Order: sequence, then C-alpha cells, then structure tokens
Amino acid sequence: MSVKGFDIAIVGGGVIGLALARTLVREGARVAVFDAAEAGGGAIPSASHAAAGMLAPSFEYGELPAALSQALYRFGARGLALWREYAAALEEETGLFIDYRPDGMLAVAYGENDSAPLEVQASMVSALGGAAKMISGDEARVLEPALSEAVIAALHAPQDAQVDPRRLVKALKASLAEKKTPSFAVRLARVDRKDAGYELVGANGERFEADKVVLAAGAVSGLVPMGLVYPVKGAAVAIAVKDGLLSRVVRAPGAYLCPKADGRLVIGATEEIGRDDLEVEPAAVTGLRTNGVKAVPALAGAPEIERWAGLRPGTPDGAPILGQDGEGRFLALGHYRNGILHAPAAAEAMAALILGREAPVDIAPFGLGRFGPAQHG
Repeated sequence: MSVKGFDIAIVGGGVIGLALARTLVREGARVAVFDAAEAGGGAIPSASHAAAGMLAPSFEYGELPAALSQALYRFGARGLALWREYAAALEEETGLFIDYRPDGMLAVAYGENDSAPLEVQASMVSALGGAAKMISGDEARVLEPALSEAVIAALHAPQDAQVDPRRLVKALKASLAEKKTPSFAVRLARVDRKDAGYELVGANGERFEADKVVLAAGAVSGLVPMGLVYPVKGAAVAIAVKDGLLSRVVRAPGAYLCPKADGRLVIGATEEIGRDDLEVEPAAVTGLRTNGVKAVPALAGAPEIERWAGLRPGTPDGAPILGQDGEGRFLALGHYRNGILHAPAAAEAMAALILGREAPVDIAPFGLGRFGPAQHG
C-alpha cells in the first residue's frame, strides 16, 4: 500500500500530536496522524491515556538549570493561560465534556523538610509573575476540610487547574474525525527523505508520503533522534470517593490526589526511569494509597476502581524537545509529565514553525541543539 497527498504527517497519537493536528487542520493543512498505539500487537498506549491531567506550571519550576527552568515555567504558564478558552472551544465544537477544572492546587507539607522546598518554589514562581503562596495548615484545611491535621503548611497555586486526559483524547479525536482527518493505526519503522518530502514506512511494509513530518511519538517509538527520549514508568490507582471530598488537586509527599467529575479520585504516581513495561506492582499501589491516606484520612478503605501504568517520555534534562532536526523533521517530543499542560502552547508554537510564522512563545530553549551538534545534525 502506498498513500500520497498529505501536507503534514504527524507521528504520534497522544495529546501533543492530536492537538497539533487539530490546529494545523483548522489552518487548512492536509494532515494525517499515525498512531502506533492503535495498531495492536503489544503497542504501548500513549502517556496521555495514563496521565492524571494536572495543569500545574507552579510545580515544575526549579528542578532544572535556571535559564531552562525559567523557559519551561513560561512555556507551561502559556499553556495554562490558553487552557480555559481551549477547553471551552473543544467542548463546544465536539459536544463532549472534558472535565476542565480551574480550581487551583495545593501542595501540602508535614514538617520543615517538606515546607522548605515549597517556600523556595513559591518565591521563584512569584518572581516570574505566577500566583503561588505559602499558607498555614489551618488555612489549607479551610480550602480542603478533609486534609489531615498533620498538614502544617501548604503551597497554594490558585490558578493551576486540571482536565480529564481520557475525555480530552476522545474529544480531540472527535474533532479530527469531524474534519475527516485520516488516522492510521500503523507502527512506523522509519521516516526517510524522498524527493522534496518524506516517505513513512510501516513495520508491515505500508508506505506513505508527506511534504513535512512531525515526530510527536512517545517514549518507545524507536524514531526519536539519537535516543534522546526514554521511558519513565509511572503507576497510578483510581478509587471511588464521595462527591465533594476534595475540590481541587492535592499534592502530598509521595502522592498526588486528583478528583474527577465521575466520582473517581486518581492517586499517582510512581517514577521508574528506564522501565518500559506496564505491569502494575501491588507494592506501588499500596505505597500510593498509604501516602494518600496520610494526607486525607477519609480515603482509608475507599474501594478501588482501577489501577494502571504508563510511560512518560523523559529527556536528559527534563525539558521537551521542540523544533527541527538535521533532516528537517519537526520535533514535538519529550514532554515528560507535562504533555497535557503543554498541549495548547506546543500546538500553537509548532504550527507557527511549520507554517513559517512567528511563534507566540519562544521555543528556542527547547531545541535539539542544546544536546550538542551531533544530536542536532
């Protein structure tokens, strides 16, 4: 089989690839999406399916070298700023509810060892114009009465938000389907230059052609330049809770708690660098639930709904890879645990780059060249 006629082929069916496809289609481009996760045969689902959906730039700043850390915060803040309008437009377009919740976020502390880094985080975020401040344990319990008396302080980020990733993926796919954008359930073996464009070759010999290619695949695609994206396994569990137990995301040492509209509370997530399996080990779930109960005692004994694992796409420095490689392929890779947060900003920035326009947010710090000339070439 040989299929021609696409302006842009997007390799990757997670939120980043789907959001970029939607933006490009709305600009009139002929786009095709290649989703290995739909191909079967043991393909790994996208990290988007396993994510909790936190939109939290306030908690991602400060872990990297200063300049890159500030760039990552600003990029995440741009994503967060776009999300309210993005969610409303997507829900109106598709008629599908994605459970976008701009309720803010709390990160709780049990002692000075927990609160000291939160105080530094709040100070740095505030210096960059973000809304983050430390509050007392009592003030935190006013916001979330179910919090344990052991909580002595918390970082409150009132502008942070969350969305349901599974509902989001469904809505993005519905948007593309309505525009008759083709999606191929194909695991690609390689992407080669051909004439002025590219040939994409599937593992079973399928062949496709496109003028431009975007690599937006996950941690184990095999197509990432120089192996710069690697898996970071994370396990999570969903439990059933009474309505209104928590009104916002609570981050605690060893766990985060994300309430969803359907009565689920997602507790996540472990981190295991280099693991590429989806086995959910009982000890991981036990640890998450124990840490969750320490923060919110009422979670003890709550019935489990499901447990799962996913593979975050990590990079050597923890920041995404955005731009082009030495072969002219566009890259939207390695968003680690922030793909949902970054999606609107990555879509607008990469679409501008692909279409030859000025991007509304600077993505130069995330270029492939930061890893050295060998990787860029």
